[in-house]
Amino acid sequence: MKLKWVIQAADERAYRAFVAKWNEHRFVRERRNRNLKRIGIDLTVGNFWHKLAGCLLTTQQPSGENSKVAKFLLGTDPVLDWNHCRSAKRLAVQAERTLAANGMRRGKMIGEELAEAAIYLRSDWGEVSTRLQGIAARTSKDREREVAGFLRSTFKGLGPKQSRNLIQWLGLSRFEVPLDSRMVKVLRELQFPVPLSPTALSDEGYYCFVEDGLQSMLAQIGIYPCIFDACVFASLERVAKVPAKR
Repeated sequence: MKLKWVIQAADERAYRAFVAKWNEHRFVRERRNRNLKRIGIDLTVGNFWHKLAGCLLTTQQPSGENSKVAKFLLGTDPVLDWNHCRSAKRLAVQAERTLAANGMRRGKMIGEELAEAAIYLRSDWGEVSTRLQGIAARTSKDREREVAGFLRSTFKGLGPKQSRNLIQWLGLSRFEVPLDSRMVKVLRELQFPVPLSPTALSDEGYYCFVEDGLQSMLAQIGIYPCIFDACVFASLERVAKVPAKR
């Protein structure tokens, strides 16, 4: 079975107006420089580790500008330092205690996820690096989706949204974007034509279906999805300084 997205003129006008309203927001300008112009891209294992930790920490708990997660990610805790974590003997326990001490939930689960990630990266960082470098050099919707799938299957705790959040946060994605409650809110306001549920988006098939529709719309009006995503985030945050999301 094949489905075809039909974009109508009224749809185009609504999306164009939304992007125009937020297109010069500082956060959108930063996204344009990083994800389109590739300014300031850092694909070291240390930066990857920090961003991966951020993605795991922002799952199922508040991560706004003044949240405990955001403040923690701006700090220098050893759990965020790859040079420390690569040789830590009891990383899962250390991470659990650290997160609990900083008032965050899911400490035990995240600690275990970080420990497993560290084991993998110690031996197979080259595989991750090669895939990331691939979309840094030449990207497309299919290539980004393939890398997101690889990350999701490789690192425990990354679902459809957070795997895309990771490559976007690294400045590598232009087409695949995180679909979360913020995006759902805006798409509903723009009368996106299919039912949207943050819970249902945990299913990869449904996620890709919605992503395909959004990409079709944005291709029609000549807007990169990563820029639309930045507009969404800017529209819902008074000050876009959150390091852990987008």
